[in-house]
Amino acid sequence: MKTRFIQMNREPLNLSLGGENEKRLQKLAAAARIFVILGLLIRTVRYLLRFPLWPDESFLAAGFIRSDFADLLGAIDYHQVAPLFFLWAELAVVKILGFTEYSLRFFPLLCSLGSVFLFYHLARRLWRGEALLLAVAIFAVSYYPIRHGAEVKPYAVDLFVSLFLLTLAVGWWQKPGSSSRLWWLAAATAPAIGFSFPAVFVGGGISLGLLPAVLRRGRGKSVIPYLVFNLALVGAFLTVYKISTGPQYSTESWLSSPPRKDASSHGWQEGAWVKCFPPFEEPVKLPGWLIKTHTGRLFAYPNGGKHGGSALTFICFLAGVTILYRRKRKSLLPILLAPFALGFIAAALHRYPYGYSARFNLYLAPIICLLAGPGAAVLISLIRPEKIRGAVFTVFVSLLALMGMSIIVADCVHPYKNEEDIASRRFARHLWKEESREAELVCAYTDLGKDFFPGLFEWGNSARYLCHQSIYSENHRRGRHAPDWSSITRDRPLKVVVFSIPENLFPHARRDEDTWDRWLKEMTTRYELLDREKHEINQQVKGQHETYEIYEFVPKISPEGPGTD
Repeated sequence: MKTRFIQMNREPLNLSLGGENEKRLQKLAAAARIFVILGLLIRTVRYLLRFPLWPDESFLAAGFIRSDFADLLGAIDYHQVAPLFFLWAELAVVKILGFTEYSLRFFPLLCSLGSVFLFYHLARRLWRGEALLLAVAIFAVSYYPIRHGAEVKPYAVDLFVSLFLLTLAVGWWQKPGSSSRLWWLAAATAPAIGFSFPAVFVGGGISLGLLPAVLRRGRGKSVIPYLVFNLALVGAFLTVYKISTGPQYSTESWLSSPPRKDASSHGWQEGAWVKCFPPFEEPVKLPGWLIKTHTGRLFAYPNGGKHGGSALTFICFLAGVTILYRRKRKSLLPILLAPFALGFIAAALHRYPYGYSARFNLYLAPIICLLAGPGAAVLISLIRPEKIRGAVFTVFVSLLALMGMSIIVADCVHPYKNEEDIASRRFARHLWKEESREAELVCAYTDLGKDFFPGLFEWGNSARYLCHQSIYSENHRRGRHAPDWSSITRDRPLKVVVFSIPENLFPHARRDEDTWDRWLKEMTTRYELLDREKHEINQQVKGQHETYEIYEFVPKISPEGPGTD
Protein backbone atom coordinates (compact mmCIF):
# COMPACT_ATOMS: atom_id res chain seq x y z
CA MET A 1 0.00 0.00 0.00
CA LYS A 2 2.85 2.34 0.88
CA THR A 3 4.61 1.61 -2.43
CA ARG A 4 1.40 2.38 -4.32
CA PHE A 5 1.10 5.73 -2.50
CA ILE A 6 4.68 6.68 -3.38
CA GLN A 7 4.14 5.76 -7.02
CA MET A 8 0.92 7.78 -7.31
CA ASN A 9 2.50 10.71 -5.52
CA ARG A 10 5.22 10.93 -8.19
CA GLU A 11 3.11 10.99 -11.30
CA PRO A 12 3.21 14.20 -13.43
CA LEU A 13 1.41 17.08 -11.76
CA ASN A 14 -1.57 18.49 -13.62
CA LEU A 15 -1.57 22.27 -13.32
CA SER A 16 -4.08 22.84 -16.11
CA LEU A 17 -6.28 25.89 -15.69
CA GLY A 18 -9.06 23.77 -17.17
CA GLY A 19 -8.87 21.00 -14.57
CA GLU A 20 -8.84 17.33 -15.59
CA ASN A 21 -10.27 17.94 -19.07
CA GLU A 22 -8.39 15.28 -21.03
CA LYS A 23 -9.08 16.88 -24.39
CA ARG A 24 -7.64 20.17 -23.19
CA LEU A 25 -4.60 18.39 -21.76
CA GLN A 26 -3.97 16.76 -25.11
CA LYS A 27 -4.18 20.12 -26.89
CA LEU A 28 -1.69 21.62 -24.45
CA ALA A 29 0.66 18.67 -24.96
CA ALA A 30 0.36 19.12 -28.74
CA ALA A 31 1.19 22.82 -28.34
CA ALA A 32 4.27 21.83 -26.32
CA ARG A 33 5.37 19.60 -29.20
CA ILE A 34 5.00 22.54 -31.59
CA PHE A 35 7.41 24.50 -29.38
CA VAL A 36 9.81 21.55 -29.55
CA ILE A 37 9.74 21.87 -33.35
CA LEU A 38 10.18 25.64 -33.09
CA GLY A 39 13.15 25.20 -30.76
CA LEU A 40 14.80 22.77 -33.18
CA LEU A 41 14.15 25.11 -36.10
CA ILE A 42 15.64 28.16 -34.36
CA ARG A 43 18.82 26.26 -33.48
CA THR A 44 19.21 24.75 -36.93
CA VAL A 45 18.72 28.05 -38.74
CA ARG A 46 21.28 29.81 -36.56
CA TYR A 47 23.79 27.04 -37.23
CA LEU A 48 23.20 27.07 -40.99
CA LEU A 49 23.63 30.86 -41.16
CA ARG A 50 27.29 30.27 -40.26
CA PHE A 51 27.95 33.27 -38.06
CA PRO A 52 31.57 34.49 -38.28
CA LEU A 53 33.80 33.35 -35.47
CA TRP A 54 34.00 35.87 -32.66
CA PRO A 55 37.16 36.15 -30.51
CA ASP A 56 36.13 33.80 -27.68
CA GLU A 57 35.36 31.06 -30.19
CA SER A 58 38.60 31.67 -32.07
CA PHE A 59 40.71 31.32 -28.94
CA LEU A 60 39.46 27.77 -28.47
CA ALA A 61 39.14 26.84 -32.16
CA ALA A 62 42.75 27.81 -32.94
CA GLY A 63 43.89 24.93 -30.75
CA PHE A 64 42.40 22.41 -33.19
CA ILE A 65 44.34 23.57 -36.26
CA ARG A 66 47.50 21.53 -35.78
CA SER A 67 46.84 19.63 -32.57
CA ASP A 68 46.63 15.91 -32.03
CA PHE A 69 44.64 14.26 -29.24
CA ALA A 70 47.65 14.02 -26.93
CA ASP A 71 48.33 17.74 -27.39
CA LEU A 72 45.03 18.54 -25.69
CA LEU A 73 46.08 16.97 -22.41
CA GLY A 74 47.08 19.56 -19.87
CA ALA A 75 47.21 23.28 -20.70
CA ILE A 76 45.94 24.29 -24.14
CA ASP A 77 46.63 27.14 -26.55
CA TYR A 78 45.45 30.72 -26.13
CA HIS A 79 45.01 30.37 -22.38
CA GLN A 80 41.76 28.44 -22.66
CA VAL A 81 40.08 26.08 -20.23
CA ALA A 82 37.71 23.43 -21.58
CA PRO A 83 36.71 19.85 -20.66
CA LEU A 84 38.98 17.17 -22.09
CA PHE A 85 36.33 14.99 -23.75
CA PHE A 86 34.77 18.07 -25.32
CA LEU A 87 38.15 19.00 -26.79
CA TRP A 88 38.61 15.49 -28.13
CA ALA A 89 35.11 15.46 -29.63
CA GLU A 90 35.76 18.79 -31.36
CA LEU A 91 39.12 17.61 -32.70
CA ALA A 92 37.61 14.34 -33.96
CA VAL A 93 34.93 16.22 -35.92
CA VAL A 94 37.53 18.61 -37.36
CA LYS A 95 39.73 15.72 -38.48
CA ILE A 96 36.78 14.02 -40.15
CA LEU A 97 35.00 17.02 -41.69
CA GLY A 98 37.81 19.55 -41.99
CA PHE A 99 38.36 22.87 -40.24
CA THR A 100 35.29 25.03 -40.93
CA GLU A 101 32.75 27.03 -38.97
CA TYR A 102 30.27 24.22 -39.56
CA SER A 103 32.52 21.43 -38.29
CA LEU A 104 33.67 23.43 -35.27
CA ARG A 105 30.06 24.02 -34.20
CA PHE A 106 28.69 20.61 -35.16
CA PHE A 107 29.11 18.90 -31.79
CA PRO A 108 27.60 21.82 -29.79
CA LEU A 109 24.71 21.83 -32.27
CA LEU A 110 24.03 18.12 -31.71
CA CYS A 111 24.00 18.70 -27.96
CA SER A 112 21.71 21.70 -28.37
CA LEU A 113 19.21 19.79 -30.53
CA GLY A 114 19.38 16.79 -28.20
CA SER A 115 18.68 19.06 -25.25
CA VAL A 116 15.35 20.15 -26.72
CA PHE A 117 14.16 16.54 -27.02
CA LEU A 118 15.55 15.62 -23.62
CA PHE A 119 13.96 18.61 -21.90
CA TYR A 120 10.57 17.78 -23.38
CA HIS A 121 10.96 14.19 -22.17
CA LEU A 122 11.91 15.32 -18.66
CA ALA A 123 9.18 17.98 -18.44
CA ARG A 124 6.53 15.41 -19.38
CA ARG A 125 7.64 13.28 -16.43
CA LEU A 126 6.90 16.12 -14.03
CA TRP A 127 4.11 18.26 -15.48
CA ARG A 128 0.88 18.21 -17.42
CA GLY A 129 -1.32 20.98 -18.76
CA GLU A 130 -0.23 24.61 -18.80
CA ALA A 131 2.82 23.83 -16.68
CA LEU A 132 4.18 21.45 -19.33
CA LEU A 133 3.51 23.85 -22.18
CA LEU A 134 5.07 26.86 -20.45
CA ALA A 135 8.16 24.97 -19.29
CA VAL A 136 8.82 23.59 -22.78
CA ALA A 137 8.05 26.91 -24.46
CA ILE A 138 10.38 28.89 -22.20
CA PHE A 139 13.21 26.44 -22.77
CA ALA A 140 12.66 26.19 -26.53
CA VAL A 141 12.92 29.94 -27.17
CA SER A 142 15.47 30.89 -24.49
CA TYR A 143 18.23 32.97 -26.05
CA TYR A 144 21.33 31.63 -24.29
CA PRO A 145 20.76 27.91 -24.97
CA ILE A 146 20.12 28.86 -28.61
CA ARG A 147 23.17 31.07 -28.91
CA HIS A 148 25.62 28.66 -27.29
CA GLY A 149 24.24 25.79 -29.34
CA ALA A 150 25.94 27.35 -32.37
CA GLU A 151 29.27 28.38 -30.84
CA VAL A 152 32.65 26.72 -30.50
CA LYS A 153 32.32 26.51 -26.73
CA PRO A 154 31.39 23.74 -24.26
CA TYR A 155 28.36 25.47 -22.74
CA ALA A 156 25.77 23.65 -24.86
CA VAL A 157 27.44 20.42 -23.78
CA ASP A 158 27.14 21.49 -20.13
CA LEU A 159 23.41 21.91 -20.66
CA PHE A 160 22.96 18.53 -22.37
CA VAL A 161 25.00 16.65 -19.78
CA SER A 162 23.05 18.31 -16.97
CA LEU A 163 19.77 17.31 -18.59
CA PHE A 164 20.92 13.76 -19.17
CA LEU A 165 21.95 13.25 -15.54
CA LEU A 166 18.79 14.91 -14.22
CA THR A 167 16.60 12.76 -16.45
CA LEU A 168 18.15 9.58 -15.05
CA ALA A 169 17.86 10.86 -11.48
CA VAL A 170 14.22 11.88 -11.86
CA GLY A 171 13.50 8.53 -13.50
CA TRP A 172 14.73 6.69 -10.41
CA TRP A 173 12.98 9.17 -8.10
CA GLN A 174 9.71 8.29 -9.82
CA LYS A 175 10.32 4.53 -9.76
CA PRO A 176 12.63 3.82 -6.82
CA GLY A 177 11.73 0.17 -6.95
CA SER A 178 13.95 -0.29 -10.00
CA SER A 179 17.71 0.16 -9.73
CA SER A 180 18.38 0.22 -13.48
CA ARG A 181 18.39 4.02 -13.69
CA LEU A 182 20.84 4.22 -10.82
CA TRP A 183 23.14 1.88 -12.71
CA TRP A 184 22.72 4.02 -15.83
CA LEU A 185 23.53 7.06 -13.72
CA ALA A 186 26.67 5.37 -12.43
CA ALA A 187 27.72 4.46 -15.98
CA ALA A 188 27.07 7.96 -17.32
CA THR A 189 28.90 9.85 -14.59
CA ALA A 190 32.51 9.38 -15.73
CA PRO A 191 31.84 10.49 -19.34
CA ALA A 192 29.75 13.38 -18.02
CA ILE A 193 32.66 14.67 -15.93
CA GLY A 194 34.94 14.38 -18.96
CA PHE A 195 32.57 16.39 -21.15
CA SER A 196 31.50 19.09 -18.68
CA PHE A 197 33.16 20.95 -15.81
CA PRO A 198 29.89 21.72 -13.93
CA ALA A 199 28.71 18.11 -14.30
CA VAL A 200 30.34 17.60 -10.91
CA PHE A 201 27.83 20.08 -9.39
CA VAL A 202 24.89 18.34 -11.05
CA GLY A 203 26.19 14.89 -10.12
CA GLY A 204 26.97 15.99 -6.58
CA GLY A 205 23.54 17.59 -6.27
CA ILE A 206 21.89 14.39 -7.48
CA SER A 207 23.90 12.39 -4.97
CA LEU A 208 22.77 14.61 -2.11
CA GLY A 209 19.21 14.68 -3.38
CA LEU A 210 18.88 10.91 -3.72
CA LEU A 211 20.61 10.04 -0.46
CA PRO A 212 17.52 10.25 1.81
CA ALA A 213 15.50 8.03 -0.52
CA VAL A 214 18.32 5.49 -0.79
CA LEU A 215 18.71 5.39 2.99
CA ARG A 216 14.96 4.99 3.50
CA ARG A 217 14.88 2.01 1.20
CA GLY A 218 17.94 0.57 2.89
CA ARG A 219 18.37 -2.28 0.42
CA GLY A 220 21.41 -3.39 -1.49
CA LYS A 221 19.40 -3.14 -4.70
CA SER A 222 19.62 0.66 -4.43
CA VAL A 223 22.59 1.16 -2.13
CA ILE A 224 25.14 -0.65 -4.31
CA PRO A 225 24.50 1.29 -7.57
CA TYR A 226 24.25 4.50 -5.51
CA LEU A 227 27.71 3.84 -4.03
CA VAL A 228 29.11 2.98 -7.47
CA PHE A 229 27.65 6.22 -8.79
CA ASN A 230 29.40 8.22 -6.08
CA LEU A 231 32.69 6.39 -6.56
CA ALA A 232 32.49 7.08 -10.29
CA LEU A 233 31.72 10.73 -9.59
CA VAL A 234 34.69 11.22 -7.29
CA GLY A 235 37.06 9.02 -9.26
CA ALA A 236 36.28 10.61 -12.61
CA PHE A 237 36.58 14.13 -11.19
CA LEU A 238 39.99 13.43 -9.61
CA THR A 239 41.28 11.68 -12.73
CA VAL A 240 40.18 14.38 -15.17
CA TYR A 241 41.39 17.10 -12.80
CA LYS A 242 44.80 15.44 -12.57
CA ILE A 243 45.40 15.07 -16.31
CA SER A 244 43.50 18.03 -17.75
CA THR A 245 41.48 20.43 -15.62
CA GLY A 246 44.18 20.99 -13.00
CA PRO A 247 46.98 21.81 -15.46
CA GLN A 248 44.66 24.11 -17.39
CA TYR A 249 43.55 25.94 -14.29
CA SER A 250 47.06 26.26 -12.85
CA THR A 251 48.20 28.19 -15.92
CA GLU A 252 45.06 30.32 -15.98
CA SER A 253 44.80 31.27 -12.32
CA TRP A 254 44.38 34.89 -13.45
CA LEU A 255 40.71 34.07 -14.10
CA SER A 256 39.90 34.07 -10.40
CA SER A 257 42.68 36.30 -9.07
CA PRO A 258 41.79 39.83 -7.96
CA PRO A 259 42.56 42.55 -10.52
CA ARG A 260 45.75 44.49 -10.02
CA LYS A 261 45.68 48.16 -9.24
CA ASP A 262 48.97 48.84 -11.01
CA ALA A 263 49.38 49.63 -14.67
CA SER A 264 50.82 46.24 -15.55
CA SER A 265 50.47 45.31 -19.22
CA HIS A 266 48.92 42.05 -18.10
CA GLY A 267 46.59 43.60 -15.57
CA TRP A 268 43.50 43.40 -17.75
CA GLN A 269 43.62 39.60 -17.64
CA GLU A 270 43.02 39.35 -13.96
CA GLY A 271 39.73 39.26 -12.18
CA ALA A 272 37.72 37.88 -15.12
CA TRP A 273 35.61 35.81 -12.71
CA VAL A 274 35.71 38.09 -9.66
CA LYS A 275 32.21 39.48 -10.24
CA CYS A 276 30.94 35.89 -10.21
CA PHE A 277 32.15 35.27 -6.65
CA PRO A 278 30.10 36.12 -3.55
CA PRO A 279 31.74 39.02 -1.65
CA PHE A 280 32.28 37.27 1.67
CA GLU A 281 35.23 39.57 2.37
CA GLU A 282 32.62 42.38 2.56
CA PRO A 283 29.56 40.72 4.16
CA VAL A 284 27.49 43.89 3.99
CA LYS A 285 27.47 43.55 0.19
CA LEU A 286 26.38 39.91 0.17
CA PRO A 287 22.57 40.43 0.29
CA GLY A 288 22.72 42.88 -2.59
CA TRP A 289 24.97 40.54 -4.55
CA LEU A 290 22.57 37.63 -4.04
CA ILE A 291 19.59 39.67 -5.23
CA LYS A 292 21.50 41.08 -8.18
CA THR A 293 22.81 37.66 -9.17
CA HIS A 294 19.50 35.83 -8.97
CA THR A 295 17.59 38.51 -10.84
CA GLY A 296 20.29 38.94 -13.47
CA ARG A 297 21.64 36.81 -16.29
CA LEU A 298 21.71 33.66 -14.19
CA PHE A 299 17.92 33.53 -14.62
CA ALA A 300 17.74 35.03 -18.13
CA TYR A 301 15.16 32.55 -19.46
CA PRO A 302 13.65 33.00 -21.94
CA ASN A 303 15.50 36.28 -21.86
CA GLY A 304 16.62 38.83 -19.33
CA GLY A 305 19.61 40.83 -18.26
CA LYS A 306 21.44 42.67 -15.55
CA HIS A 307 19.95 45.01 -12.95
CA GLY A 308 16.85 42.93 -12.26
CA GLY A 309 16.12 42.13 -15.89
CA SER A 310 15.31 38.52 -14.97
CA ALA A 311 13.33 39.22 -11.81
CA LEU A 312 10.09 37.85 -13.25
CA THR A 313 11.71 34.53 -14.13
CA PHE A 314 13.15 34.29 -10.61
CA ILE A 315 9.70 34.91 -9.12
CA CYS A 316 8.22 32.20 -11.35
CA PHE A 317 11.05 29.88 -10.32
CA LEU A 318 10.30 30.44 -6.62
CA ALA A 319 6.63 29.79 -7.33
CA GLY A 320 7.63 26.49 -8.99
CA VAL A 321 9.63 25.52 -5.92
CA THR A 322 6.61 26.28 -3.74
CA ILE A 323 4.39 24.08 -5.93
CA LEU A 324 6.63 21.06 -5.53
CA TYR A 325 6.79 21.58 -1.78
CA ARG A 326 3.04 21.99 -1.32
CA ARG A 327 2.05 19.21 -3.71
CA LYS A 328 4.02 16.59 -1.76
CA ARG A 329 6.92 16.52 -4.22
CA LYS A 330 9.39 18.09 -1.82
CA SER A 331 11.68 15.05 -2.03
CA LEU A 332 12.43 16.17 -5.61
CA LEU A 333 13.59 19.63 -4.52
CA PRO A 334 17.03 18.59 -3.21
CA ILE A 335 17.82 16.99 -6.59
CA LEU A 336 16.92 20.20 -8.39
CA LEU A 337 18.28 22.75 -5.94
CA ALA A 338 21.50 21.12 -4.72
CA PRO A 339 23.39 21.95 -7.97
CA PHE A 340 22.74 25.65 -7.23
CA ALA A 341 24.17 25.20 -3.74
CA LEU A 342 27.26 23.35 -4.93
CA GLY A 343 27.87 25.90 -7.68
CA PHE A 344 27.57 28.67 -5.11
CA ILE A 345 30.05 26.93 -2.80
CA ALA A 346 32.51 26.56 -5.68
CA ALA A 347 32.15 30.29 -6.35
CA ALA A 348 32.70 31.07 -2.67
CA LEU A 349 35.95 29.09 -2.91
CA HIS A 350 36.87 31.00 -6.10
CA ARG A 351 36.93 27.82 -8.17
CA TYR A 352 34.08 28.36 -10.63
CA PRO A 353 31.87 31.34 -11.53
CA TYR A 354 28.29 31.66 -10.30
CA GLY A 355 25.98 34.20 -11.89
CA TYR A 356 26.88 37.39 -13.76
CA SER A 357 27.15 35.54 -17.10
CA ALA A 358 24.61 32.94 -18.24
CA ARG A 359 27.12 30.86 -20.20
CA PHE A 360 29.07 29.58 -17.20
CA ASN A 361 25.85 28.44 -15.55
CA LEU A 362 23.99 27.03 -18.54
CA TYR A 363 23.92 23.69 -16.70
CA LEU A 364 21.27 25.28 -14.44
CA ALA A 365 19.05 26.32 -17.36
CA PRO A 366 17.01 23.07 -17.42
CA ILE A 367 16.21 23.36 -13.72
CA ILE A 368 15.26 27.02 -14.00
CA CYS A 369 12.94 26.39 -16.95
CA LEU A 370 11.46 23.25 -15.36
CA LEU A 371 10.37 25.28 -12.34
CA ALA A 372 9.67 28.65 -13.99
CA GLY A 373 7.09 27.11 -16.35
CA PRO A 374 4.76 25.73 -13.67
CA GLY A 375 5.46 28.78 -11.53
CA ALA A 376 4.20 31.01 -14.31
CA ALA A 377 1.14 28.77 -14.74
CA VAL A 378 0.25 29.07 -11.05
CA LEU A 379 0.74 32.84 -11.02
CA ILE A 380 -1.60 33.14 -14.00
CA SER A 381 -4.12 30.91 -12.21
CA LEU A 382 -4.35 33.54 -9.45
CA ILE A 383 -6.30 35.74 -11.88
CA ARG A 384 -9.92 35.15 -10.83
CA PRO A 385 -12.00 36.10 -13.88
CA GLU A 386 -11.81 33.04 -16.12
CA LYS A 387 -11.90 34.96 -19.40
CA ILE A 388 -9.11 37.30 -18.34
CA ARG A 389 -7.06 34.38 -17.03
CA GLY A 390 -7.43 32.52 -20.32
CA ALA A 391 -6.59 35.63 -22.30
CA VAL A 392 -3.45 36.29 -20.23
CA PHE A 393 -2.29 32.71 -20.74
CA THR A 394 -2.92 32.88 -24.49
CA VAL A 395 -1.06 36.17 -24.78
CA PHE A 396 1.87 34.82 -22.77
CA VAL A 397 2.19 31.71 -24.94
CA SER A 398 1.81 33.80 -28.09
CA LEU A 399 4.58 36.14 -26.93
CA LEU A 400 6.87 33.15 -26.37
CA ALA A 401 6.12 31.87 -29.88
CA LEU A 402 6.68 35.35 -31.30
CA MET A 403 9.96 35.59 -29.42
CA GLY A 404 11.12 32.35 -31.00
CA MET A 405 10.16 33.40 -34.52
CA SER A 406 11.73 36.82 -34.01
CA ILE A 407 15.04 35.14 -33.18
CA ILE A 408 14.96 33.42 -36.57
CA VAL A 409 14.17 36.70 -38.35
CA ALA A 410 16.82 38.61 -36.40
CA ASP A 411 19.46 35.97 -37.14
CA CYS A 412 18.64 36.02 -40.87
CA VAL A 413 18.81 39.82 -41.00
CA HIS A 414 21.84 40.07 -38.71
CA PRO A 415 23.87 36.83 -39.16
CA TYR A 416 26.76 37.80 -36.93
CA LYS A 417 27.38 38.60 -33.28
CA ASN A 418 29.33 41.81 -33.85
CA GLU A 419 30.02 43.86 -36.96
CA GLU A 420 33.75 43.63 -36.38
CA ASP A 421 33.51 39.83 -36.60
CA ILE A 422 32.05 39.93 -40.08
CA ALA A 423 34.50 42.66 -41.17
CA SER A 424 37.41 40.50 -40.06
CA ARG A 425 36.05 37.47 -41.88
CA ARG A 426 35.24 39.44 -45.04
CA PHE A 427 38.82 40.65 -45.38
CA ALA A 428 40.35 37.26 -44.55
CA ARG A 429 38.12 35.50 -47.08
CA HIS A 430 39.14 37.98 -49.79
CA LEU A 431 42.81 37.74 -48.89
CA TRP A 432 43.19 33.96 -48.75
CA LYS A 433 40.83 33.18 -51.64
CA GLU A 434 41.35 36.02 -54.10
CA GLU A 435 44.96 37.07 -53.55
CA SER A 436 46.19 33.49 -53.89
CA ARG A 437 44.80 33.12 -57.43
CA GLU A 438 47.65 34.97 -59.11
CA ALA A 439 50.34 34.81 -56.45
CA GLU A 440 52.09 32.40 -54.11
CA LEU A 441 50.48 33.68 -50.92
CA VAL A 442 52.15 32.64 -47.66
CA CYS A 443 52.04 33.60 -44.00
CA ALA A 444 55.27 34.76 -42.40
CA TYR A 445 54.41 33.04 -39.12
CA THR A 446 52.81 29.71 -40.10
CA ASP A 447 54.58 29.10 -43.43
CA LEU A 448 58.01 30.69 -43.05
CA GLY A 449 58.33 30.18 -39.30
CA LYS A 450 59.14 33.83 -38.71
CA ASP A 451 57.94 35.13 -35.34
CA PHE A 452 58.39 38.84 -35.87
CA PHE A 453 56.12 39.73 -32.95
CA PRO A 454 57.09 37.55 -29.94
CA GLY A 455 54.05 36.65 -27.87
CA LEU A 456 51.54 37.77 -30.49
CA PHE A 457 50.34 34.25 -31.25
CA GLU A 458 49.61 33.49 -27.63
CA TRP A 459 46.86 36.06 -27.07
CA GLY A 460 44.42 38.27 -28.86
CA ASN A 461 42.93 38.25 -32.33
CA SER A 462 45.84 36.34 -33.79
CA ALA A 463 43.66 33.32 -32.98
CA ARG A 464 40.96 34.54 -35.34
CA TYR A 465 43.61 35.25 -37.96
CA LEU A 466 44.83 31.65 -37.76
CA CYS A 467 41.28 30.28 -37.89
CA HIS A 468 40.39 32.33 -40.96
CA GLN A 469 43.62 31.28 -42.62
CA SER A 470 42.82 27.60 -42.06
CA ILE A 471 39.23 28.00 -43.25
CA TYR A 472 39.71 30.16 -46.36
CA SER A 473 43.20 29.31 -47.62
CA GLU A 474 43.04 26.25 -49.84
CA ASN A 475 46.68 25.42 -49.21
CA HIS A 476 46.35 25.61 -45.45
CA ARG A 477 43.13 23.63 -45.55
CA ARG A 478 45.00 20.86 -47.33
CA GLY A 479 47.78 21.00 -44.78
CA ARG A 480 50.45 22.54 -47.01
CA HIS A 481 52.43 25.33 -45.39
CA ALA A 482 55.82 25.42 -47.15
CA PRO A 483 55.87 27.82 -50.12
CA ASP A 484 56.23 26.41 -53.63
CA TRP A 485 59.39 28.30 -54.42
CA SER A 486 59.59 26.91 -57.93
CA SER A 487 56.27 28.50 -58.88
CA ILE A 488 57.42 32.05 -58.11
CA THR A 489 57.99 34.15 -61.23
CA ARG A 490 57.66 37.79 -62.14
CA ASP A 491 54.17 36.98 -63.37
CA ARG A 492 53.33 34.99 -60.26
CA PRO A 493 54.96 36.83 -57.36
CA LEU A 494 55.49 35.73 -53.81
CA LYS A 495 53.25 37.56 -51.33
CA VAL A 496 54.13 37.32 -47.66
CA VAL A 497 51.41 38.17 -45.14
CA VAL A 498 52.60 39.66 -41.85
CA PHE A 499 49.84 39.90 -39.26
CA SER A 500 50.01 42.09 -36.17
CA ILE A 501 47.94 44.17 -33.79
CA PRO A 502 48.62 47.76 -32.70
CA GLU A 503 51.14 48.18 -29.92
CA ASN A 504 48.57 49.82 -27.66
CA LEU A 505 46.60 46.57 -27.49
CA PHE A 506 47.52 43.55 -25.42
CA PRO A 507 49.86 41.70 -25.60
CA HIS A 508 51.90 44.74 -26.63
CA ALA A 509 53.67 42.59 -29.20
CA ARG A 510 56.35 44.80 -30.69
CA ARG A 511 58.25 43.78 -33.75
CA ASP A 512 61.62 42.16 -33.17
CA GLU A 513 63.65 44.48 -35.37
CA ASP A 514 66.75 42.25 -35.47
CA THR A 515 64.78 39.25 -36.69
CA TRP A 516 62.90 41.43 -39.14
CA ASP A 517 66.06 43.02 -40.59
CA ARG A 518 67.78 39.65 -41.02
CA TRP A 519 64.80 38.16 -42.82
CA LEU A 520 64.31 41.14 -45.10
CA LYS A 521 68.02 41.18 -45.97
CA GLU A 522 67.91 37.47 -46.76
CA MET A 523 64.86 37.87 -48.98
CA THR A 524 66.21 40.85 -50.91
CA THR A 525 69.43 39.03 -51.83
CA ARG A 526 67.44 36.79 -54.17
CA TYR A 527 64.17 38.65 -54.61
CA GLU A 528 63.13 42.16 -55.45
CA LEU A 529 60.66 43.79 -53.04
CA LEU A 530 58.11 45.02 -55.54
CA ASP A 531 55.34 46.33 -53.30
CA ARG A 532 54.06 46.63 -49.75
CA GLU A 533 50.39 46.95 -48.77
CA LYS A 534 49.01 47.69 -45.35
CA HIS A 535 45.40 46.98 -44.37
CA GLU A 536 43.87 48.11 -41.09
CA ILE A 537 40.76 46.13 -40.08
CA ASN A 538 38.34 47.32 -37.37
CA GLN A 539 40.56 50.29 -36.71
CA GLN A 540 37.85 52.13 -34.79
CA VAL A 541 36.85 49.19 -32.56
CA LYS A 542 38.77 48.98 -29.32
CA GLY A 543 40.38 45.59 -28.82
CA GLN A 544 39.50 44.37 -32.34
CA HIS A 545 42.05 46.26 -34.45
CA GLU A 546 43.96 43.97 -36.84
CA THR A 547 46.81 44.88 -39.17
CA TYR A 548 47.72 42.98 -42.32
CA GLU A 549 50.95 43.83 -44.15
CA ILE A 550 51.48 42.15 -47.51
CA TYR A 551 54.99 42.14 -49.00
CA GLU A 552 55.28 41.29 -52.68
CA PHE A 553 58.50 39.76 -53.99
CA VAL A 554 59.58 38.75 -57.50
CA PRO A 555 62.78 36.91 -58.51
CA LYS A 556 65.84 38.96 -59.38
CA ILE A 557 67.64 36.31 -61.38
CA SER A 558 66.73 32.74 -60.40
CA PRO A 559 63.21 31.52 -59.59
CA GLU A 560 64.65 29.39 -56.84
CA GLY A 561 64.08 30.98 -53.48
CA PRO A 562 66.22 31.12 -50.39
CA GLY A 563 66.00 28.59 -47.62
CA THR A 564 63.51 28.94 -44.87
CA ASP A 565 65.89 28.51 -41.97
